[in-house]
Amino acid sequence: MHQYTKLFIVSFLFILCWRHADGQSLRKERYDSMLVGDRITPAVSSVMMPKGYTEVILSNSLLSSNTYFKEDRSSLKLDERYSFFFNTLQITHGLSSSGRFNIGLDLSYRTGRADADPDSSPLAVFGNESDGLIQYERAFTSIGIRTRYVPTQNRNFVIQHTFYIPIRPSSEEGMFLGDNRLALNTQLLYTQLLGRKVFLFGQMDILLRFESDQGDTDYTVPINIFATYLINKHLFPFVQVGVSNAWGKEFEFLRQSFTYGVGLQYQFNTMFNINAFYNDVFAGRTTNRWTAYNLGIRVVL
Repeated sequence: MHQYTKLFIVSFLFILCWRHADGQSLRKERYDSMLVGDRITPAVSSVMMPKGYTEVILSNSLLSSNTYFKEDRSSLKLDERYSFFFNTLQITHGLSSSGRFNIGLDLSYRTGRADADPDSSPLAVFGNESDGLIQYERAFTSIGIRTRYVPTQNRNFVIQHTFYIPIRPSSEEGMFLGDNRLALNTQLLYTQLLGRKVFLFGQMDILLRFESDQGDTDYTVPINIFATYLINKHLFPFVQVGVSNAWGKEFEFLRQSFTYGVGLQYQFNTMFNINAFYNDVFAGRTTNRWTAYNLGIRVVL
């Protein structure tokens, strides 16, 4: 077992034990009294932390591709398979007594593998066996400094900004794993309840990656809509549709992709939930057809 994996496991065992410490039930009652509506956290949290509360999220994503959408949008089977495993630890803390302003820190760890066999298993990314191996890299890739706030009287509308600082941008692993440039991501998040059981969650990102020795400035704008049905206070199945466009220097078009996804969130209580989420790039232009399997754990301390 890799050292970073042990670190994540130990950290979360500690968190789960801490949850049951004396006084936690009183904190939960206070947290519930300030919580606005139900939320899902498939890829990003829009829940504002009250003053003195801390949200911890560990998200894990396995992405793989052996197909490419060409300029004319037709698909091309590649001669190799690319697989990546992304681990992101997000810590968000409430600062304001009104619960309208949070600060946060993100830490990203990535593992990537290129295989000569396009039909190899995506799970090969969890090992560095030499059979068919083209390239294998793993590293802590970036640190993100984040703010989350409510800009209007409508607490369903949340804005989040994250400034990413690459850890080793010029290294071989940094270039292969992709998280190797200064970047600023602005996320616009909105939740709309439809009746008592159904709500929509909209997310638009504006990701700006700054020019460096590794590449020119580029802009990526994904837009995703999630629809969720509350089976009960614990179980939230959801579906997703999305589109993403990217432009380069002087807004030259780079790529486009369309995705769909399905997922399930289990909420043990408002301060502890897990979710599993699958999504797929089903169409696009000058982009890989990525399939992704995601598992997230969220705890409020």
